[in-house]
Amino acid sequence: MTKELKRRTFSDLFKLEVLSEYYSEGVSQLSITRKYGLTNGALLSWIKKWPVDSKVLSLPSEIISSYQMAHPKKEISPEEALHKRISDLEKSLEYERLRNLAYKKLIEIAEAEEGISILKKDGVKQ
Repeated sequence: MTKELKRRTFSDLFKLEVLSEYYSEGVSQLSITRKYGLTNGALLSWIKKWPVDSKVLSLPSEIISSYQMAHPKKEISPEEALHKRISDLEKSLEYERLRNLAYKKLIEIAEAEEGISILKKDGVKQ
């Protein structure tokens, strides 16, 4: 027996009320998610959509400044950004190598099963 999970949807008004409480009371994300029965991912996506200085929330400037002081944005240096870019490119390259290997194996299996050559030979005129 598998249990079907229903995807809950929340109104924007509810989301903004939860975020107002989170920003103004200075409580943890965990306590907010437990209080309202939310997933951490849902709360994080709402925070990303409506940051503390969002005009929609219309929070007082004292709350905005106190939240920003408590949660400073991490500044990354250009060198760190380049290292991250290199790491991302290396992961992407490894993924493409594995993908290429999978395609070659697929062609090899198909050629063996069908008994025909799938890849074109060098020197064949078209």
